[in-house]
Amino acid sequence: MSLASDVLSVLLALVCVGSAYADLKMMPQIVEIMTKLKMPVRVIPALGIAKIAGAAGLMVGFSNNNLRIYAAFCLAVYFVLATWRHVRVRDTAANTIPALALCLVSIATLLTSI
Repeated sequence: MSLASDVLSVLLALVCVGSAYADLKMMPQIVEIMTKLKMPVRVIPALGIAKIAGAAGLMVGFSNNNLRIYAAFCLAVYFVLATWRHVRVRDTAANTIPALALCLVSIATLLTSI
């Protein structure tokens, strides 16, 4: 584990928890974006739970690096798919760039944790 891995893990976990909070509260802007992405509204809470699980894995990963690697991999897959979904429906850059940025941070976390 390196300092970069630690910093990226904490940063990614904090962002995931904040995003999960918005998903679980079903905030109107989240519902609107998911509707644009042609995602069923009923899956929004499940997406929030997936982000919380990833964030928890990153934090527990401070004592078990294999779990951190697995959590970073799962979050990278999640955000690759999220970015793909935004691109597929030709969503605005303002909605696509955050997913892409989190995808890159997830990949960087994974690569620095290996």
